[in-house]
Order: sequence, then structure tokens, then C-alpha cells
Amino acid sequence: MNKKSHENLKTIRFAGELLPKWAQLLDLSADLCAMPEDVRHWFSRFTTCSGVDDARTIVEHCSLLQQAIRERRESLTVELGQSPGDTQPSNIIAAWIYALDTMIHVARTSKTCSWNVEGSEDVVIDDGEGGDIELRRV
Repeated sequence: MNKKSHENLKTIRFAGELLPKWAQLLDLSADLCAMPEDVRHWFSRFTTCSGVDDARTIVEHCSLLQQAIRERRESLTVELGQSPGDTQPSNIIAAWIYALDTMIHVARTSKTCSWNVEGSEDVVIDDGEGGDIELRRV
């Protein structure tokens, strides 16, 4: 990965908490860890648009991904690294774990949680019933 690639990442605020820049690549971590399709889809949505979801769903998805990252830490380091001794993969993985820890901690004290992706104009609310509601800023 390019040393300055994190400068192009958007900021994500989860329930008001600022997550590390690398949190926008949590969808990549879900893909690299071969998570189930529903988990990969959730993280894809989380990293691309603002939204709201049930706290139990958030805790479940974040806990599963966090466990997978910890179990695959060595292989992830190799996959993310450019050269031997590259420290950036370790920083990325640490940021992912920190972001997931933060999200789990916050979600455990709430019924629902919202997040905002910098530059995202639409808020998509997933009510779990298959119908999406979109709120647009006017």
C-alpha cells in the first residue's frame, strides 16, 4: 500500500466517535477475512454511506470481524505489506481492531447506532424489513 494512501480515506464518525482513517477499509478486511456475505455487505455499506442500524447487529458483525482479524493477523500483514519489514500493515490492522473495539463498546450501550461517512450526503436507514428509507439533506 502507498505510504500516503490513508490521506485519501474519508473520516467516519460512529455515534459521534471519530474512528481511525483506516476504518474506511473495514470492508477490505471483511473481504480478506472471507467473512459471510451478510457481514461483507454490512461493512461495504458502513464504509461507503452514512446510516443507522440495530446495535445488536453491529456488535455481532464487528465481533465476528474482529475475531477473524486477530486469527488471521499474520496472513493479513503479508497481504497488506509491500516489502519485508513494512510497518504500515501492522498500523492498519491495529486501527481496524481499535475501530471495531470502539464500535462494539458504543453499540453495547445503545439500541441503535448511527454513523456518518465524510462527504456522504445521504443517510440510508436499514430497518431490517427489506425496505430502505433514504433521507436527503435539503
